[in-house]
Amino acid sequence: MSQPWMGAPNLPGIGGTSTSRYVALVAVLTAIFTAYGYISSIELRTVTRSLDLFFLLPAFFAILVSLTGKKWAGTILGTVIGLIFLGTPSAGSNFSPHITASVIVNGLVFDLYLQRSGGSLLDPSRKHLVLAGTLGNLAMAPTGLLVLQAVGVPSLAVIWTIALIGDTLVGAAGAFFGTIIVERVKGLQARRVLEAKSAVRVRV
Repeated sequence: MSQPWMGAPNLPGIGGTSTSRYVALVAVLTAIFTAYGYISSIELRTVTRSLDLFFLLPAFFAILVSLTGKKWAGTILGTVIGLIFLGTPSAGSNFSPHITASVIVNGLVFDLYLQRSGGSLLDPSRKHLVLAGTLGNLAMAPTGLLVLQAVGVPSLAVIWTIALIGDTLVGAAGAFFGTIIVERVKGLQARRVLEAKSAVRVRV
Protein backbone atom coordinates (compact mmCIF):
# COMPACT_ATOMS: atom_id res chain seq x y z
CA MET A 1 0.00 0.00 0.00
CA SER A 2 2.84 2.39 0.72
CA GLN A 3 4.36 1.99 -2.75
CA PRO A 4 2.98 4.21 -5.52
CA TRP A 5 0.50 2.41 -7.75
CA MET A 6 1.16 3.54 -11.26
CA GLY A 7 -1.36 1.22 -12.87
CA ALA A 8 -1.67 0.33 -16.52
CA PRO A 9 -4.27 2.54 -18.19
CA ASN A 10 -4.35 0.46 -21.37
CA LEU A 11 -5.54 -2.68 -19.66
CA PRO A 12 -9.05 -3.23 -18.31
CA GLY A 13 -9.50 -2.95 -14.57
CA ILE A 14 -6.11 -1.29 -14.01
CA GLY A 15 -5.13 2.30 -13.39
CA GLY A 16 -7.76 5.01 -13.82
CA THR A 17 -11.33 3.99 -13.04
CA SER A 18 -14.09 4.79 -15.52
CA THR A 19 -17.37 6.24 -14.33
CA SER A 20 -19.20 3.01 -15.11
CA ARG A 21 -16.77 0.93 -13.05
CA TYR A 22 -16.96 3.45 -10.22
CA VAL A 23 -20.77 3.39 -10.19
CA ALA A 24 -20.73 -0.41 -10.37
CA LEU A 25 -18.38 -0.66 -7.38
CA VAL A 26 -20.52 1.77 -5.38
CA ALA A 27 -23.60 -0.28 -6.24
CA VAL A 28 -21.96 -3.57 -5.24
CA LEU A 29 -20.64 -2.25 -1.92
CA THR A 30 -23.98 -0.59 -1.18
CA ALA A 31 -25.88 -3.81 -1.90
CA ILE A 32 -23.58 -5.89 0.30
CA PHE A 33 -23.68 -3.44 3.20
CA THR A 34 -27.44 -2.92 2.95
CA ALA A 35 -28.25 -6.62 2.80
CA TYR A 36 -25.93 -7.51 5.66
CA GLY A 37 -26.90 -4.41 7.61
CA TYR A 38 -30.59 -5.27 7.44
CA ILE A 39 -29.95 -8.77 8.75
CA SER A 40 -27.55 -7.52 11.41
CA SER A 41 -29.85 -4.76 12.69
CA ILE A 42 -32.75 -7.19 13.06
CA GLU A 43 -31.17 -10.51 14.01
CA LEU A 44 -27.69 -9.78 15.38
CA ARG A 45 -27.99 -6.40 17.07
CA THR A 46 -28.29 -7.82 20.60
CA VAL A 47 -25.05 -9.75 20.05
CA THR A 48 -22.91 -7.42 17.94
CA ARG A 49 -24.31 -4.06 19.12
CA SER A 50 -23.78 -2.95 15.49
CA LEU A 51 -19.99 -3.17 15.85
CA ASP A 52 -19.92 -5.42 12.79
CA LEU A 53 -21.43 -2.60 10.73
CA PHE A 54 -19.05 -0.06 12.22
CA PHE A 55 -16.25 -2.39 11.12
CA LEU A 56 -17.51 -2.90 7.56
CA LEU A 57 -18.19 0.76 6.80
CA PRO A 58 -14.58 2.06 6.99
CA ALA A 59 -13.43 -1.14 5.26
CA PHE A 60 -15.72 -0.37 2.32
CA PHE A 61 -14.62 3.28 2.30
CA ALA A 62 -10.98 2.19 2.13
CA ILE A 63 -11.70 -0.26 -0.68
CA LEU A 64 -13.72 2.22 -2.74
CA VAL A 65 -11.27 5.11 -2.43
CA SER A 66 -8.19 2.97 -3.05
CA LEU A 67 -9.57 1.20 -6.11
CA THR A 68 -11.09 4.29 -7.75
CA GLY A 69 -9.08 7.28 -6.55
CA LYS A 70 -12.25 9.36 -6.67
CA LYS A 71 -12.73 12.40 -4.46
CA TRP A 72 -15.68 12.21 -2.06
CA ALA A 73 -16.07 8.48 -2.73
CA GLY A 74 -16.62 7.76 0.96
CA THR A 75 -19.17 10.56 1.26
CA ILE A 76 -21.10 9.32 -1.75
CA LEU A 77 -21.14 5.73 -0.52
CA GLY A 78 -22.11 6.85 2.97
CA THR A 79 -24.90 9.05 1.63
CA VAL A 80 -26.36 6.28 -0.52
CA ILE A 81 -26.23 3.78 2.34
CA GLY A 82 -27.58 6.32 4.82
CA LEU A 83 -30.57 7.20 2.67
CA ILE A 84 -31.40 3.53 2.19
CA PHE A 85 -31.22 2.92 5.93
CA LEU A 86 -33.40 5.96 6.62
CA GLY A 87 -36.46 3.78 6.25
CA THR A 88 -34.93 0.48 7.31
CA PRO A 89 -36.32 -1.09 10.51
CA SER A 90 -33.79 -0.69 13.29
CA ALA A 91 -34.11 -1.12 17.04
CA GLY A 92 -37.87 -1.28 16.82
CA SER A 93 -38.22 1.81 14.65
CA ASN A 94 -38.97 2.22 10.96
CA PHE A 95 -37.34 5.66 10.86
CA SER A 96 -33.62 5.87 11.56
CA PRO A 97 -32.30 9.43 11.05
CA HIS A 98 -29.44 8.77 13.48
CA ILE A 99 -28.09 6.05 11.19
CA THR A 100 -28.35 8.25 8.11
CA ALA A 101 -26.62 11.20 9.76
CA SER A 102 -23.83 9.15 11.34
CA VAL A 103 -23.02 7.21 8.17
CA ILE A 104 -22.87 10.35 6.03
CA VAL A 105 -20.67 12.14 8.57
CA ASN A 106 -18.41 9.09 8.73
CA GLY A 107 -17.83 9.15 4.97
CA LEU A 108 -17.37 12.92 4.93
CA VAL A 109 -14.71 12.89 7.66
CA PHE A 110 -13.01 9.92 5.98
CA ASP A 111 -12.75 11.85 2.70
CA LEU A 112 -11.73 15.15 4.28
CA TYR A 113 -8.83 13.55 6.12
CA LEU A 114 -7.53 11.78 3.02
CA GLN A 115 -7.78 14.93 0.91
CA ARG A 116 -5.82 16.93 3.46
CA SER A 117 -3.28 14.26 4.35
CA GLY A 118 -1.08 15.07 1.37
CA GLY A 119 -1.11 11.54 -0.03
CA SER A 120 -2.41 10.20 -3.32
CA LEU A 121 -6.11 9.37 -3.53
CA LEU A 122 -5.36 6.72 -6.14
CA ASP A 123 -3.01 4.92 -3.77
CA PRO A 124 -3.36 6.22 -0.20
CA SER A 125 -1.03 4.68 2.32
CA ARG A 126 -2.26 2.14 4.85
CA LYS A 127 -1.48 4.62 7.62
CA HIS A 128 -3.68 7.31 6.08
CA LEU A 129 -6.54 4.90 5.43
CA VAL A 130 -6.46 3.57 8.99
CA LEU A 131 -6.38 7.10 10.40
CA ALA A 132 -9.23 8.11 8.10
CA GLY A 133 -11.28 5.13 9.29
CA THR A 134 -10.47 5.94 12.90
CA LEU A 135 -11.50 9.59 12.61
CA GLY A 136 -14.59 8.74 10.58
CA ASN A 137 -15.89 6.35 13.23
CA LEU A 138 -14.91 8.78 15.98
CA ALA A 139 -17.13 11.41 14.34
CA MET A 140 -19.90 8.91 13.64
CA ALA A 141 -20.49 7.95 17.28
CA PRO A 142 -21.44 11.38 18.71
CA THR A 143 -23.35 12.27 15.54
CA GLY A 144 -25.72 9.34 15.92
CA LEU A 145 -26.14 9.87 19.66
CA LEU A 146 -26.81 13.59 19.23
CA VAL A 147 -29.49 12.92 16.62
CA LEU A 148 -31.12 10.38 18.92
CA GLN A 149 -31.06 12.91 21.73
CA ALA A 150 -32.60 15.53 19.44
CA VAL A 151 -35.54 13.24 18.68
CA GLY A 152 -36.09 12.48 22.35
CA VAL A 153 -33.95 9.39 22.94
CA PRO A 154 -31.13 10.49 25.27
CA SER A 155 -28.24 8.15 26.06
CA LEU A 156 -26.42 7.57 29.33
CA ALA A 157 -22.86 8.81 29.79
CA VAL A 158 -21.60 5.23 29.81
CA ILE A 159 -23.13 4.70 26.37
CA TRP A 160 -21.31 7.77 25.07
CA THR A 161 -18.03 6.50 26.50
CA ILE A 162 -18.41 3.01 25.09
CA ALA A 163 -19.49 4.35 21.70
CA LEU A 164 -16.61 6.82 21.42
CA ILE A 165 -13.96 4.29 22.39
CA GLY A 166 -15.42 1.16 20.84
CA ASP A 167 -16.52 2.67 17.53
CA THR A 168 -13.18 4.41 17.08
CA LEU A 169 -11.14 1.24 17.63
CA VAL A 170 -13.43 -0.76 15.37
CA GLY A 171 -13.07 1.92 12.69
CA ALA A 172 -9.30 1.53 12.72
CA ALA A 173 -9.61 -2.25 12.48
CA GLY A 174 -12.14 -2.02 9.66
CA ALA A 175 -10.00 0.34 7.59
CA PHE A 176 -6.98 -1.91 8.15
CA PHE A 177 -8.99 -4.88 6.90
CA GLY A 178 -9.98 -2.82 3.86
CA THR A 179 -6.32 -2.19 3.02
CA ILE A 180 -5.67 -5.94 3.09
CA ILE A 181 -8.47 -6.51 0.58
CA VAL A 182 -7.11 -3.72 -1.62
CA GLU A 183 -3.62 -5.24 -1.59
CA ARG A 184 -5.04 -8.59 -2.69
CA VAL A 185 -7.05 -6.99 -5.49
CA LYS A 186 -4.12 -4.92 -6.75
CA GLY A 187 -1.89 -7.97 -6.56
CA LEU A 188 -4.29 -9.83 -8.84
CA GLN A 189 -4.43 -6.85 -11.18
CA ALA A 190 -0.63 -6.67 -11.34
CA ARG A 191 -0.49 -10.36 -12.19
CA ARG A 192 -2.99 -9.82 -14.99
CA VAL A 193 -0.75 -7.07 -16.37
CA LEU A 194 2.28 -9.37 -16.38
CA GLU A 195 0.31 -12.17 -18.00
CA ALA A 196 -1.00 -9.82 -20.68
CA LYS A 197 2.50 -8.52 -21.42
CA SER A 198 3.84 -12.06 -21.63
CA ALA A 199 1.08 -13.00 -24.06
CA VAL A 200 1.94 -9.99 -26.24
CA ARG A 201 5.62 -10.95 -26.32
CA VAL A 202 4.74 -14.51 -27.32
CA ARG A 203 2.62 -13.27 -30.24
CA VAL A 204 5.41 -10.96 -31.38
